[in-house]
Amino acid sequence: MQSGLTVSYIMTPRANLITCSPDDSIHSLKYVRESGFSVLPVIMNEVVTGLLYTNQLFGEMNTPIGKVGDHFEPLTEDHLIGSNAHILEFIRSLFERPMRLVASGSGIEGLVSLADLQKLPARTALFSVVTGLELAMADRIGDAWKDCPNGWLSLLSDDRREAVEKRIAQAKQRDTFVNEIAYTQLADKATIVRKSKFLRGSNRELNNAFTAIGDLRNNLAHANDYAATESAAYEVSNTVNVMLRIVRELQTSTASAN
Repeated sequence: MQSGLTVSYIMTPRANLITCSPDDSIHSLKYVRESGFSVLPVIMNEVVTGLLYTNQLFGEMNTPIGKVGDHFEPLTEDHLIGSNAHILEFIRSLFERPMRLVASGSGIEGLVSLADLQKLPARTALFSVVTGLELAMADRIGDAWKDCPNGWLSLLSDDRREAVEKRIAQAKQRDTFVNEIAYTQLADKATIVRKSKFLRGSNRELNNAFTAIGDLRNNLAHANDYAATESAAYEVSNTVNVMLRIVRELQTSTASAN
């Protein structure tokens, strides 16, 4: 799934970008910042030569004087991401570059930024990470209790254990039973994994991590504005990196146990 979800699906095409040239006056671009554009590609002779960060310029008390050529950031490889790069590659690196120019063999195709995390392909990519984490937790739990398939039930609270046991009983009655762990929810698996000491970190750290993961999962499921602000987008990036780290740790601990 991830290999098919590339940044080309969420980028703003080059033809739709608001741009400027090195000869434009800074003062003439103030309206662009007021319209919500925080960065503008700088074009010279139809070639993208750099980026102008309007949020940095117009965030000051006084509007800087001069031309764009005096203030823009020249283009480097760090500004670029391939059009076939996974959406997750962009999301994971938001802290390094919250905006990237999307490049292909024919040049710059478009621009991808924090705002694009709200688009449906990005939401799909994010949900697949949550699903991958849940699968990794289920596999680790199943491996640890392979000789006693429901031994982990004792790690759940009374209410959560009763709910799981009820779902298992209903599935067996309907002849749709798969395996015990399939009837737990994300929060149940998180509790089992945490109490089983499969992961590094204190209880507080792991609780905070799984709370953030649960919040993201719920927001994705209900199409909320999970990345509607800059700080929320960065939190999504952090949570994704945490999920991927947990998956690696679970897979490593499974291999070590075997």
